[in-house]
Amino acid sequence: MHGLTSGRSSVNAPGDEDLAGVDDWAYTTEMWGSRYEPDALTRPRLLLAARLRGLREHRRVPVEDAAAAIGSPVLLRAMERGVTASSPHHVMTLATLYGVTDHAVRALLLQLALHSRQEGWWEPYRSLLRPGFLPYLGAEQAAQMIRCYAVEAVPDLLQHPDYAEWMILRTHPRAGEEERRRRLELRLRRQRILYAADPPRVWTIIDEAALLRGVAPPEAMYRQLDHLLDLCELPHVTVQIMPLSVGPAMLPNSITLVRVLQDRAVSQVAYLQRLNADMYPRDAVQARHWMNVLAIQAARPDETPGRLREAMRYLTGGAAPSADDDRPVTPGFTGDGGSVADDAEPGTRV
Repeated sequence: MHGLTSGRSSVNAPGDEDLAGVDDWAYTTEMWGSRYEPDALTRPRLLLAARLRGLREHRRVPVEDAAAAIGSPVLLRAMERGVTASSPHHVMTLATLYGVTDHAVRALLLQLALHSRQEGWWEPYRSLLRPGFLPYLGAEQAAQMIRCYAVEAVPDLLQHPDYAEWMILRTHPRAGEEERRRRLELRLRRQRILYAADPPRVWTIIDEAALLRGVAPPEAMYRQLDHLLDLCELPHVTVQIMPLSVGPAMLPNSITLVRVLQDRAVSQVAYLQRLNADMYPRDAVQARHWMNVLAIQAARPDETPGRLREAMRYLTGGAAPSADDDRPVTPGFTGDGGSVADDAEPGTRV
C-alpha cells in the first residue's frame, strides 16, 4: 500500500500487491452499534458454493448429471454460485454423487448447508429488494475488498444521508414516505461495513460528471462532496476521480469488483446489474481489465481532495472544472481488450 499525503487527508492508493491477486476478484455492478460481524451469515453460503463446485469439477462430473441428481439445473447453478440457501438433502445427494465418503468432509458440508439457511440482517427489507440483488448484498457484506467505478452517481456505500435521500426519491418516485425511509435505512445499514473493526478495502473511481450533475439540490451535493473528503481520510478507503477530459467509458452504468474470501475458489462470485436485471456471469477477466484501465486513466488518489474542493467551489458559484485536462487517454482502450496490462499500477500513466 502506498500512502499519498495531500492536504486534508492521507490517501491510500492500492499498489502492486493488490493487483497481484486479481484472480481473486469477482464481478458485480453495484455497489452491496456493536462489533460488526460479516462472516456469520454470508460466508458459509459462499464457501459451500465453492466447495460444491470444486468437488464436481475435481471429480469431472458433468453439470447435466449433477443437475439431474437434485432435479433442477437452475438450482444447481444457484447453489454453486451462492445465490440461494442450500437444502441439506440436496448437498448430501451431491456429496454422494461426487464420491465424498470422508465423514469429516460430509459433516462440514452439512454444517455449511445448515448455516447457509440462516437469515441475514437485511431480511426485514426483503420486500424492497429484487430477489436477484440479495446474493450481491450478502457478498458486499462479506467483502474483503470492493472496487467500484461509478458513472451516474456516487456509489451507495459512499453516499451522505441527504444525498442518498434524494437519490432514492429519483430512482423510486412512486414510493411513499415510509418506503423511502426504509430504503434510506437499508442503505445506511449497508454502509456500516466501512466502520467495522476489520473493514473491507474500498477503492472507488467516480466520474467527475457525477459530482457536478444536479441529481440533488446544491446543499445536498455540497454535503456529499464534503462527506467524500472525510471518507478519503479513512486508511482503507481510496477515491479516484475520472476527469471530464477522458470522456465516457465503454462500460455498463457502473461496475464493481468484490474480493469475498482469501480462498481463490470462493472469490469467483459474479454479479452484473443492468436496469432491472440481475445477472451472475462466471467470467470476471474483462471486468478486471476494465477496472485496471480505468484506474490508470483516472486522476491519482492524491489529486482527489483538490478536485473535490474544486467541485465544491463550483456548487457555490465558482467556475466549472475544466475539461481541457492534458491527461493522456490510454491508447487502445475500446472496452474490448485494450492494450493495458492487468497488473498495471493504479494512478500511473501510459
